[in-house]
Amino acid sequence: MTLRRAPARLPPPKPNYSFTQRPKTRTALFWWKRRLWIESTFALTVYEPWEKVVVLTIFAILCLAMSIVLFKYLPGQFVVMRRRMIYYIWGGDLDASDRVLWKYLGLAKESRGVGSGSGRMELG
Repeated sequence: MTLRRAPARLPPPKPNYSFTQRPKTRTALFWWKRRLWIESTFALTVYEPWEKVVVLTIFAILCLAMSIVLFKYLPGQFVVMRRRMIYYIWGGDLDASDRVLWKYLGLAKESRGVGSGSGRMELG
């Protein structure tokens, strides 16, 4: 029985797993880690390409919807929540209670009206 010699250079393996190699630069390493985290969290490595596209599209739509909610709806909701909090804590009149809240937080400035002698409060 004769033994064969191994070739000096072996052909590259198929499939090529070069995309799983750790990158050298910091930015590439950052994005590579994020990609691996997302792929392992959602098990994207076992999906077919069209399934990956569907899952990532749904994920992108959900992220877009959450961003819209955070930047458009939430600031207005904070105003409503502040008014309700003022009403429940200090009671009835919202304008007077709002001034009390600003005074309590130390954000209001007292200013004197011309000739009236009474202090008027400005927010700011």
